[in-house]
Amino acid sequence: MDRKTLIGSFVTHSEEATIRLGRRLGKSIEPPQVILLFGNLGAGKTTLTKGIAQGLGFRKPYEVISPTFVIVNEYQGRAKIFHVDLFRLSSGRDLESVGLYEMMQQPVVTIIEWAEKLVDPPESALSINIQDLGEDNRKIRIEWIGRAL
Repeated sequence: MDRKTLIGSFVTHSEEATIRLGRRLGKSIEPPQVILLFGNLGAGKTTLTKGIAQGLGFRKPYEVISPTFVIVNEYQGRAKIFHVDLFRLSSGRDLESVGLYEMMQQPVVTIIEWAEKLVDPPESALSINIQDLGEDNRKIRIEWIGRAL
């Protein structure tokens, strides 16, 4: 799947549809790649991450869970994936203490939930905003920033 076809807004009507969109996206990216996820609590950031991890070849989607308390989960598919949750972090010093900026420099896919907490976002990243429309409906806006397609 050409990543140009995944730029724009999408509406999904079920958890499985959100996972399918993530899977298509995961198949289209190569490391190094930073993915910034934005959205309210319960918007579907972890659900989309399950699909992205599957698209990157991770074969245990049931293991993709929100790393809210551990901050970082690591998965291995055709690329190493760092799944980061910034919800509980409050300062730039917290971000440094978990090694976030070092992670983003590695040849991996780094998926960051609650990316609005980043003090210094990367110059080149995939930005995804997820809006909960009620029921199982989600509006997902995908943009590539700082990188030519």
